[in-house]
Amino acid sequence: MMRWIVASSMHLRYLIVVIAAAVMAVGVAQLRTMPVDVLPEFAPPYVEIQAEALGLSAPEVENLVTLDVEELEAGVSWVKTIRSTSVPGMSSVVLIFEPGTDFMRARQLTAERLTQTFVLPNVFQSLGLLPPKSATSRVLLVGLSSKTLSPIEMGVLTQWTIRPALLAVPGVANISVWGQRDRQLQVLVDQARLRKYGVKIDSVVENTGNAMFVSLLSFLQASYPGTGGFFDTPQQRFEVRHVLPISTAAELAQVPVYEQKKDDGSPLLLGDLGRVVEGHQPLIGDAVLRDGPGYLLVVEKLPWSNTLDVTRAVDEKLNTLRAGLPGVNIDSTVFRPASFIRTAIGHYGRALLLGALLLIAVLLIFLGHWRPTLAGAVAILTSLAAALFVLHLRAETLNVMLLTGLMIAIGVIVDVVVVGVENILQRVRRLPADGDGRVLPAVVLDASVEMQGVLLFAALILLLAMVPVLFIEDVLGAFLRPLAVSYLLAVGAGAVVALTLTPALSLLLLSGATRGRGEPGLILWLRRGYERMLAWTVRRSTTIFAAAGVIALAGLAVLPSFSLELLPPFKEPYLMIQLEAPPATSRPEMERIITRIGREVQAVPGVRNFGAHFGRAVTGDQAVGINSATLWVSLDPSVDHDAGVAAIQKTLGGYPGLAHRVETYTEHSLKQVLTGSNDDMVVRLYGPEWNVLRSKAEDVRQAISGIGGVVGLHKERLVEEPQVEIELDLARAARYGLTPGDVRRQAATLVNGIQAGQLYQGQEMFNVVVWSVPEARRSLTSIRNLLLDTPNGGHVRLAEVAGVRIVPAMTSIHRETITRRMDVGFNVRGRDLGSIARDVRRALQGVEFPLEHRAVLLGEFAQRQEARQRTLIAGAVAAIGIFLLLQAAFRSWRLAALTLLTWPAALAGGALAAVAGGATLSLGALAGFLAVAVIAARTGMTLIGHLQRLGEQEGEAVGPELVLRGSCERLAPILMTALGTGLIFAPFAVSGNIPGLEIVHPMAFVVLGGLVTSTLVTLFVVPPLYARYGAGSAEPALDLPPVAAAGQ
Repeated sequence: MMRWIVASSMHLRYLIVVIAAAVMAVGVAQLRTMPVDVLPEFAPPYVEIQAEALGLSAPEVENLVTLDVEELEAGVSWVKTIRSTSVPGMSSVVLIFEPGTDFMRARQLTAERLTQTFVLPNVFQSLGLLPPKSATSRVLLVGLSSKTLSPIEMGVLTQWTIRPALLAVPGVANISVWGQRDRQLQVLVDQARLRKYGVKIDSVVENTGNAMFVSLLSFLQASYPGTGGFFDTPQQRFEVRHVLPISTAAELAQVPVYEQKKDDGSPLLLGDLGRVVEGHQPLIGDAVLRDGPGYLLVVEKLPWSNTLDVTRAVDEKLNTLRAGLPGVNIDSTVFRPASFIRTAIGHYGRALLLGALLLIAVLLIFLGHWRPTLAGAVAILTSLAAALFVLHLRAETLNVMLLTGLMIAIGVIVDVVVVGVENILQRVRRLPADGDGRVLPAVVLDASVEMQGVLLFAALILLLAMVPVLFIEDVLGAFLRPLAVSYLLAVGAGAVVALTLTPALSLLLLSGATRGRGEPGLILWLRRGYERMLAWTVRRSTTIFAAAGVIALAGLAVLPSFSLELLPPFKEPYLMIQLEAPPATSRPEMERIITRIGREVQAVPGVRNFGAHFGRAVTGDQAVGINSATLWVSLDPSVDHDAGVAAIQKTLGGYPGLAHRVETYTEHSLKQVLTGSNDDMVVRLYGPEWNVLRSKAEDVRQAISGIGGVVGLHKERLVEEPQVEIELDLARAARYGLTPGDVRRQAATLVNGIQAGQLYQGQEMFNVVVWSVPEARRSLTSIRNLLLDTPNGGHVRLAEVAGVRIVPAMTSIHRETITRRMDVGFNVRGRDLGSIARDVRRALQGVEFPLEHRAVLLGEFAQRQEARQRTLIAGAVAAIGIFLLLQAAFRSWRLAALTLLTWPAALAGGALAAVAGGATLSLGALAGFLAVAVIAARTGMTLIGHLQRLGEQEGEAVGPELVLRGSCERLAPILMTALGTGLIFAPFAVSGNIPGLEIVHPMAFVVLGGLVTSTLVTLFVVPPLYARYGAGSAEPALDLPPVAAAGQ
């Protein structure tokens, strides 16, 4: 079969070359259009429902919104978990679906249930699905400020001009605005004046709402605005349109109150009952920019969009908007991951280009002519271009994991091409310079097929080595899958190129110019020296084997010193600082603190820009209180990144009352999805009452505290803040004819305001709100003194009918599986998870729980253990498969076992180099070990295969002479593979840990160190092993009848 493929490729060589050129052109062209990001899309399929309920406390949000939404969405197909968070004024319900669920189908099923929201209490301003977003969704933070426009005027521009324009940009999923101040016309009633004129608060709401054309209050006439209608004359039809004469606060103040007169008989106006002003809604969050307060727009992208394209399109739109926004300062440099991506691509590209040039130089020196060098270079580039083309067809995103997979495969591709081209070149050189040209195709065919038997087994082994990665599931599996896919595609492309393009190019290029030419002098000189050294090692094979064992033990000995780290810190020029102030910190105080921190941080050398947002934004990705802030610091790429971070850490250390964490946005996004609970095992308590959960959590903690192997035992801390609680005294309220609902609605209007109507101006819409004057809701005393209207026309103070006091209340309520939950977590040392789980379950049986409360030992640990076991089983099966493939390739159990035993020594150099590079076992280092392993496997297999072929074809007995001859013949391709691969990685190692090379830099250290030991093992350990144990080890080849070639 392989002979037929090679022969057909040679026969159709011009077509093959044209196809290869097309693949290279398309691959390079598509590379420029592939979506680019730092990390792959690793988050599981999920849908988030958000509801804004301004003015509700966290327990009220839970009871009135969250619980009902959870019940609506319970039972949606393929939902794995329902989790929710209730904070003051907002409910967030997240539905996490089973892996592999179609994303749009999940959204459709979720949205279908939300059509029943009419059954929910009318306490929220908005409820709906958040747009689909990427795991690292933030692509741009845009600061808006002005010295000429008021904050409310800026809010109007932002809400009705800037945000809609940016949402229309292709690839933008959502834009949340921190600091947004919606323009409102506010009727701020003075209760003293209401009492003076005998007007009830409900009458003010009714008059204000009915003065508008439109109101959302169903009990008002304005909720049915009617239409203007039309009429016909004999010749024409006229439409009737009403124009609202109210557009300002002064005009609204002139609205009369129904049937109410002043003492002088003049109409009583809304303006007589208090102040009618232009204001904005109570703020749930705010923003601070480099030069003071402002607006911060967070631009988020769709999962399938390109970060660079979205950023470019948003910049173009902002430039278009600038012309129509005089006096508005637009700063799009607060956070721009596209800048880091471009810098990373530049560093990566330059290092790769330098490595490619060094590789071509090595090929030219060792092959001795430009023709075979061109054939090899074109074959390598075509393999990579073909892999990139297929990745593009799969709609893959170009990210660090995908590039890491390609870097692992580069060593394999180089070895495949070098072995093929060098073997063909050796055969062609033996031809006489003036010989018959018709002999060349047969020589190329024989040389190409000669190595394919062993190389086929080698390719299968390399593919099998990646199989365990495919068994890793959930988030980590999604994270590592691009690495495995790109590796497998590149290795497969290299194998196809070796069978098709390499023979075709060799036939076209290796003609008269290379026939009859001797080998380069460098090769001859290296071969003579190697022959003398190898003869010495063969005679002293025991010493060599002992030395190899020592090297392997040295590599194993340094493994405990490694610190495990999935991903290294990325050298992004943008830092994300999570800041947490004490609960119930006010908005003005947060603004003061952040402004002060911002000035100090900007004084740090190397800081270019600063921006911050705290609290929440409508449709934002933060479910936090006003005391939580995120600071964004832009660093100059030319300054030392670690020194800048340390200086900022020192600055933040001067605020002991604030908890802070400095990281990059990429690290933050990764931790949010990958880590989950940091505990090995978790006992989760479910139930409706927090006091019971607290008490039982302590009982559970004490019950399992004595179990051996349990360390770091702790229970979840519930954060509380002071809250004003109003509890009606039914007996006292009854004397005034008041019900609990009456008191709540009147107090809510006075304290939080009520939206009485809507004002439409052009394409803009503003709310008209009835509220109390600020001094009536400024303190606990003023709340107690609120005047309530009674049914008989009188008034009563709130404190006379209700208890008004400050009590502790939850700031954030977390639920799972439609109930409250609280965790008791711990880690495990010295025992296996299974035995600990049995002891914990036994201990939980001794804890009694009241009705509707229970404790569950979460199954995540069992799932992790099962996934780990599944991966280990897959790894064991892969190892057995590799061993069987080695046996099939060598037809020798002994040689297969000995080959496996040489791999620890081959990898030892990588371990020692990793120690020199920082002793961190990161993903890059692991990828480096895999790259070295596949190179060591291929070179060792090809050498043993060549030695076996020499013995079988020439009948020479296994011994030192055969080993010396065969090993010297394979010296050039082994050195070319090692030097070529090493020089590709050398620029990545020399460039240092700079942006873009965070993963490849440690990988390069491991590869360079591993190439040294793997090459030494291949050249000086494998030959003595074969000389000593190869004789009589191979089973005779099966004498099977020839199979007709395909196509004959």
